[in-house]
Amino acid sequence: MAGETVILGVDYSGAQADKNTWVTRGVLSGSTIELMSCESTPRAQLAALLASTPGTTVAALDFPFSVPADFAGQWLPGSEAMPELWEAAAAMEFADFMALRDSFVAENGEPLRRGDLYFPECYSCLHKTNPNMVPMTFRGMQMLDGLWRAGCQLPHLPDQGRTGPLLLESMPGAALRAFGLPFKGYKKGQHAVDLRRQILDGLESRSGVTIPNLAQFRDHCVGNDDCLDSVVAAVAACLWSKDPAVFRQPQNGPGDATKRGGTPSSDENELATACLEGWLYAPVFLNSPVSLPA
Repeated sequence: MAGETVILGVDYSGAQADKNTWVTRGVLSGSTIELMSCESTPRAQLAALLASTPGTTVAALDFPFSVPADFAGQWLPGSEAMPELWEAAAAMEFADFMALRDSFVAENGEPLRRGDLYFPECYSCLHKTNPNMVPMTFRGMQMLDGLWRAGCQLPHLPDQGRTGPLLLESMPGAALRAFGLPFKGYKKGQHAVDLRRQILDGLESRSGVTIPNLAQFRDHCVGNDDCLDSVVAAVAACLWSKDPAVFRQPQNGPGDATKRGGTPSSDENELATACLEGWLYAPVFLNSPVSLPA
């Protein structure tokens, strides 16, 4: 219907068993989302869903869309944009990617991507132990290759007349932090269940997104943090649909990611770097009186 946006929130798993990816689906009208489903979904089924949804869809997916520039330079010298790396990932086996990662990390450590420097909760997408970020990064990039070919859109990549859904790299923990809700300890630990309840109690009021049937999914979210993360990702997608300006976006210049050791130079361009490395979109200016320019 006119004025409505299809919303997908995805908590993505790259595990070989392929049983921990969760997808929340809903329809956004104004500031209200009606949740349609929240369920465990195999990766192939997710890819088919994303490839077939209309261009009015906004999907927030919880995995790194690409890799640090230095690693990309060793993997595919001369690459300038994510689609080149997605194509390379689609043509190789995970074991080969892991071997390349191990060789690089042995000499260079686990660098963060440029945009990750803004978020203290981020691990490097080359991090391998607790959490193991490598499988989700690799298998996510493989999926993105097919979705890019199917016409999906991404912020800050040339759309080239694309009419598919818009895909956002998201991170539920970063969104929860922006909402002022618990963003640590709600997955595991002694107080995890209580923290999930706190998140659900405050999700609507702190995000500004109304979810009239959230109670239908509450028990699932309390019992499964992956399910909860997919709902939070869906809320982030709603906020992008309403106003992308509340999200931190790459600057057409050096930016200021100095808090975690970033050292921008006068000739650096965050936007160009983000086109290669990907960018984590979180609504950090949602409750700020002044939003930075996009």
